[in-house]
Amino acid sequence: MDPMKPGMTAVVGGGAAGIATVKALIEADVPVLGIERADGLGGLWRLDDATASYEGLCLNTSKPRTQFSDFPMPEEWPDYPSRAQMLEYLLAYADRSGVAERFRFGTTLESARRTPDGSWELVLDGPDGRSREVVEHLVVANGHNHVPRYPDPPYPGSFTGTQSHAHGYVTPAEFTGKRVLVVGTGNSAMDIASELTDHASAVLLSARRGVWVIPKWLLGRPSDQLNGALAALLPWRVRQAISQTMLRILDRRPAGPRLPTPREGLLQDHPTLSDSVPALVAAGQVLARHGLSRFDGSRVHFADGQVDEVDHVIWCTGYRAVVPFLDADTAGDPAGLLLYRHVLPVDDTSISYVGLMQSTGSALPVVEAQGRMVAGLRAGTYRPPAPETAAKIASAELAAARARWGERRPHMRIDIDAYLRIMKKELRPASGGGLAGRRILVTGAAGTFGRAMSERFLREGAHVVGLDVACPEDSGVPIVACDITSQESVDAAVDEAVALLGGVDVLVNNAGRGGPAPAELAPDEEVDAQLRLNLVGAWRVTAAVMPHLVRARGRVVFVASRMAVLPLPLAAAYGVSKRALAAYADALRLEVGTHVGVTTIYPSMVRSPIHDSTRRAGLSLDAVSRPEPVEGVVDAIARALTARRAPRDVATTARGRVEMAVARHAPRLADRLVRRTVAARITAGDFAGAPLAAGMVRRHQE
Repeated sequence: MDPMKPGMTAVVGGGAAGIATVKALIEADVPVLGIERADGLGGLWRLDDATASYEGLCLNTSKPRTQFSDFPMPEEWPDYPSRAQMLEYLLAYADRSGVAERFRFGTTLESARRTPDGSWELVLDGPDGRSREVVEHLVVANGHNHVPRYPDPPYPGSFTGTQSHAHGYVTPAEFTGKRVLVVGTGNSAMDIASELTDHASAVLLSARRGVWVIPKWLLGRPSDQLNGALAALLPWRVRQAISQTMLRILDRRPAGPRLPTPREGLLQDHPTLSDSVPALVAAGQVLARHGLSRFDGSRVHFADGQVDEVDHVIWCTGYRAVVPFLDADTAGDPAGLLLYRHVLPVDDTSISYVGLMQSTGSALPVVEAQGRMVAGLRAGTYRPPAPETAAKIASAELAAARARWGERRPHMRIDIDAYLRIMKKELRPASGGGLAGRRILVTGAAGTFGRAMSERFLREGAHVVGLDVACPEDSGVPIVACDITSQESVDAAVDEAVALLGGVDVLVNNAGRGGPAPAELAPDEEVDAQLRLNLVGAWRVTAAVMPHLVRARGRVVFVASRMAVLPLPLAAAYGVSKRALAAYADALRLEVGTHVGVTTIYPSMVRSPIHDSTRRAGLSLDAVSRPEPVEGVVDAIARALTARRAPRDVATTARGRVEMAVARHAPRLADRLVRRTVAARITAGDFAGAPLAAGMVRRHQE
């Protein structure tokens, strides 16, 4: 093993949190061991006795608000996919990155204890018996929906009927003909009560306190998407007022019984989504009841004095967060741990937690961000603040959570939109040093600029994949064969590159073609080739990568040329294509600039093979444009990528900035300067042997 590479990281749990974390560690080139007691990945979405899944389980967050940032769900799937679809999605996500290959399945972590040197000794019980492993870092991603929580203390009296927890619920058929009491108002309680109405003789729903039940669709869109749009602009208190007003205006429930009115405002508890239960309550098919008071044989007494005969009670009362393999000093009550960004103990970087939270939305984007934080920590590309600072930040977040949610698990509560914004900023590379961890796609990666850029990006810790028609073995980075003038080739190559990178944060459009092409002559194959490669090819690649850049809030850089603003004769196709490329970048900025930074770089001439065809035609630019080192161009690109805001236009030298200013603000002066230079070259006989310059030479002599 490379002595500079971190030691082994163990990830406990093969659900969404474990999958996302192992994927991030793989991408960060960190050695990782996954541990999962089940026979496969999927966590709570697997349908077996150890999970909380049931046949009719569906997502209560919509696809765009649920999916991982670099792996969209299929367009043909419903807005709220089923349990089976969710399991299929997670397995496909894991398969793309080889996550399963890093796991030991059918293996239980019996205990994890610190060693004197700060590592972790793991005692594992697997298919081959008991074993021990020592790892450098432990990631707790075992989930918190395993141990059912019942009322504590139990309700007074004795119940002669049968009872179970939602954890054991699979299908409604087993309750056919029974009077069933569902206790709770969370999403599971609503789903189960709705399913039971076609089988049970009576369905009662006990609500100890009121709850906001939000319809799954509002104004023709999934309701969580509307709140997500507001979250980008407004604090939660303002969103609360707007959302509550909207719900009152759009309430179309028929007259009849209703669930208790909540005391707290919307967004101050985990959202409960249901289109069916409020209507079923109003129609009398689900009987709304207050909180339980006591049991008396088969009779259940409620807080308002009502009494009902009940055959079976289903407790939808949640779960206890437990980490059975850690001692009490490390994680006595996991739901009460003070963690920096809900991931890291404020004074310990040898252990981290992923998924130990209760989100106002989907868990997947949250665990994805948390997994990346862990991977950055282990790879050395992310550094948490000092323990004192981390403790202050975590304590302030806990106080804000208590102010919003009270004492209902405040340590675990997060507002998904606010949290993801914080994590994005937290994980963003710092200004001045910031290519580490970035996923960069470079076109023309086998050429002079491409090689130099890739080497620079790799040195600074970025992950780089190239696109090029040539794939030399000594390129230093993976290069995907791609003809960017072919849409089919671009689509296939971008898919492959995205799979290799796990997403794209930066696209550098560097591929280009030069060559002689006088403007006075009819366009030939060379003109067509330059326009198709320099302009349309860059357009094709950018369009193909754009969805990934939008999700990553990334950057796109176009390597144009000073000839885009200061045109030169005899190379019209190159100048026209690069000027058009700059115009395309300007238009793109207006369309996607709220989410993607768009920068155009304007180098002067760099000695490279791109100029060979021009020299062979006797039209060398050597005496027209002063060469600059390729390192300077790469420096300019790196500065643009690490700037806090993407700069619009970047000249690569001081002389270049002057030339660009003259070309833009004094174009007639720029024309005179170019004409004077060209005239001097004609007089010196530089173009005497160049047939393509014959017309210009003749006119100069007339």
